[in-house]
Amino acid sequence: MGNLNSLCSVATILVAIAYFCFNGVVVADVALIKSICKQSQDYDFCMTSLGTDPRSETTDVRGLAMVSASLAVIQIQDTLGRIPDIIKQTTDPVAVRRLGVCENDYDGLLGNFQNAFRATSNNAFQDTVKFVRDGEKQVADCHNIFRKDGPIATSPIEGDDVKVFKLAELVLIAIYRLIPKI
Repeated sequence: MGNLNSLCSVATILVAIAYFCFNGVVVADVALIKSICKQSQDYDFCMTSLGTDPRSETTDVRGLAMVSASLAVIQIQDTLGRIPDIIKQTTDPVAVRRLGVCENDYDGLLGNFQNAFRATSNNAFQDTVKFVRDGEKQVADCHNIFRKDGPIATSPIEGDDVKVFKLAELVLIAIYRLIPKI
């Protein structure tokens, strides 16, 4: 009977240690996520994006940059998948031309964020910044094409553009924490 009690005591202690260690990690990671989100322009978007992604729970700053880049890739792929259908439903030739520009920009944007993910994975943080900045220029080109060369209009993928801008910001906030200050 004594051995059973000892075994139960040891098991209880191990469960308690595991519980506190696990909760400590999660609390620390939530604190890290919050610290990044507080630097962003849209705290709620950041917390929804990073705070609900299961990959964020047990990662570091570099990992959060990679999660943000990955979320951007997913968003860009989703947008690229929808653009042909939006074009088919559009009767305005100016809007069709503009969406074609956006499709081209998003193709390049996809490559830039895939490269940003790889660069971060390889600890090439300056390269990550370059790829994200180039990507921001492409999404800005798409966003702004609806404001020039014809009547000003609202892009049917404006919400997608905004999400990509916000995810790019999250990548950069994390990356700038990793680049040594000179």
